[in-house]
Amino acid sequence: MTTRSAAAVIAAAVVGAGSRWLLGVSVGQECGLLAANIAGCALIGWASHSQNRDWDRVWLTTGLCGSFTSFSGLAVQLAIGLEAQRWSYMSLWGAASLLGCGIGFDLGRSLGRTR
Repeated sequence: MTTRSAAAVIAAAVVGAGSRWLLGVSVGQECGLLAANIAGCALIGWASHSQNRDWDRVWLTTGLCGSFTSFSGLAVQLAIGLEAQRWSYMSLWGAASLLGCGIGFDLGRSLGRTR
């Protein structure tokens, strides 16, 4: 990895983490986490299937999406629901995350192919 690529990953990570924080503040932590994970999966789908090979996608997938999404945050959220025996809560958030992220990735992948 070049110094230029490393700097791009670091800058993108700062933007991604800040964006997730703003999203959590504006719509709430749980909904912000869900929205960030879905949007991040869509971006990763787009980047991994983009026809444009001229630019380095590491800054986008590793830097931006790596700091924007938080599947460990989802795991903590589900673990809290498990400890509280909130089965419908766990089912709802688990299913919404799985479906939303899968659809987001597929949509991003489709958009990446069209260019």
